Amino acid sequence: MGSSQRKLLIVGGGSSGLGTALAAARRGWKVVLFEARDIGGGTSTTSTKLIHGGVRYLESAITTFRWSDWKLVREALRERKWMLESHPILCRPLPIIVPVESLGQKLYYGIGLKLYDFLSYPYRLAPTEWIPKEQFYEKFPTAKQGFIGGWLYWDGSFEDRLYAVHLALYLRQKFGVEIRPYHEVKEVEVTRGEVRVHVQPQGGGPYVEAGDFLVNATGPWADILRRKVRPHAKPRLRVSRGSHLVLRGLFPLSTGFLIPRTADGRVIFVLPWKENTWLLGTTDEEASQPEWNPAVPPAEEAYLLDYFRRYFTQEGEVSARFAGYRPLVAADAHGTTARLARNHVVEVWREERTINLLGGKWTTFRAMGEDVLRALYRYMLSEPMPEGEKVEKIVPDFSEKEALEAQYPQRILSDEPFTEGEVRFWRRIRWAHQPVDIVEGRWQLHLIDEKRAARLKSALEMQWDQLKEP
Repeated sequence: MGSSQRKLLIVGGGSSGLGTALAAARRGWKVVLFEARDIGGGTSTTSTKLIHGGVRYLESAITTFRWSDWKLVREALRERKWMLESHPILCRPLPIIVPVESLGQKLYYGIGLKLYDFLSYPYRLAPTEWIPKEQFYEKFPTAKQGFIGGWLYWDGSFEDRLYAVHLALYLRQKFGVEIRPYHEVKEVEVTRGEVRVHVQPQGGGPYVEAGDFLVNATGPWADILRRKVRPHAKPRLRVSRGSHLVLRGLFPLSTGFLIPRTADGRVIFVLPWKENTWLLGTTDEEASQPEWNPAVPPAEEAYLLDYFRRYFTQEGEVSARFAGYRPLVAADAHGTTARLARNHVVEVWREERTINLLGGKWTTFRAMGEDVLRALYRYMLSEPMPEGEKVEKIVPDFSEKEALEAQYPQRILSDEPFTEGEVRFWRRIRWAHQPVDIVEGRWQLHLIDEKRAARLKSALEMQWDQLKEP
């Protein structure tokens, strides 16, 4: 059977599912992707917005001599360069400074960041350099006194939710991938020659979709789908909640700031974010199970602000808060989630024609998808994996959207730039089922200003029925 007849069913429309769809589609597979909510609307919209190798994982690799950490950092640094080049509008190189208070810290952090540079070869963005005290305080005038300077290194930042939506649209346009948001997989059944999923779309009748193989790419919810396939399967994940705050009313920030160590062994980033806001995060608290759109607990908000006050004299105003869950693959139930690396695991169930993609992080989403396809070809098909069509850019064609914006230039609110035409475009292709999909999934306002997001959601709710394309 040729690859053009093979059909892959993917459950999960976040980074893991989209990475798998990219790997399969560029090799000629027919791909159908199901997402229970909006594209990228789960854990993939609550990252720290970094494209990075992981300086904390590097420290873990040095102190524990754990090979998996070295491999994770090296792989992520390679993928960092590809991701930055894949969508330059949404992905940008970002300088980050590690503040230094003593000569001992200068030596310790300097050695680690030079090693980070070394591991990134030949994908290095720019060399690490020492920033003396005067220049340090020029970049961070409200930083507390006592720093002798800092090490400046390079990673990247991106708009995670919008990147997911643009990638999905690119896959639809370029390869004909069927992306079905608000289609929840309720049951899975496997026969000798195919796998069938029972799907409940929002506002429609249930149906069954059959394919050759199934990929479980549901992130923190992966154990739930695993048990739909194997009812007695033991859980593989531990779930960690990470919270972030967005601050406004501070000076425009062009360089990130890394708080290098907290009492519980984490690092906290202070990063430039949209509309001159600052992004502060993240926490790492173990949770019993994931939930949609979790609130930031007051204790975690206080924790982040406490560490921020230790380094800066001005606090600003919290304009937005968001939290999400990380799927961490654990060998046992002991220890803290803060010390678990973000490696991914590809679990193959041959009899059930199913592959479970567990763990991972945004930066390595493409590599994760490649690993899934590699396992599929090796263990399911027993044949070599073809190279496939090369993909370097994932920027979609927005000519249809631009035409609708020109046709319907009326603003949703007079003091906001968002137009009726954009809303009509996402509704035309059935990728916006409710106002929150637009306000959060396309405009990302809940990640900038919660009050603005609430105003626009209310305005859209009143206009929703009139903004539907025939």
